Amino acid sequence: MTLAVSDLDLSPDKLVQFAAAQGDTSGTNAALQEICNAAAEDVTRLTDGYVISQNSFTNFGRALALFRAYGAIGLVPTDVEKNYDSAWKELQSIAKGERPNLAKTVSSDQAINAGGFGSGHRVHGRMGRCGW
Repeated sequence: MTLAVSDLDLSPDKLVQFAAAQGDTSGTNAALQEICNAAAEDVTRLTDGYVISQNSFTNFGRALALFRAYGAIGLVPTDVEKNYDSAWKELQSIAKGERPNLAKTVSSDQAINAGGFGSGHRVHGRMGRCGW
């Protein structure tokens, strides 16, 4: 999953302020997108092995990215810090496996071994009649 600058729900004025504070005169918000990419990587790493919705991914990523973006310009609002702390604690709990209500993803190994056959003979024909 990815996190785009548009997922941060910032006003155009705020985007211009972030770009100017980070020295981005191109208007592409490349520095802010890099922060979003790093936040998305952290969310992916900490939720690996679990099924989370796109909305949850975006909300976690937004909390991390906004905290880092405000931190990069030296001014982190209290509500942004609280959202970050809450999201970070939840992500750590998920990573530790402390959220049993989250479905786990099926690995390729699990898919291959699903529905094992037991110890009975699976080759029928002459061998089955020979007493093997």
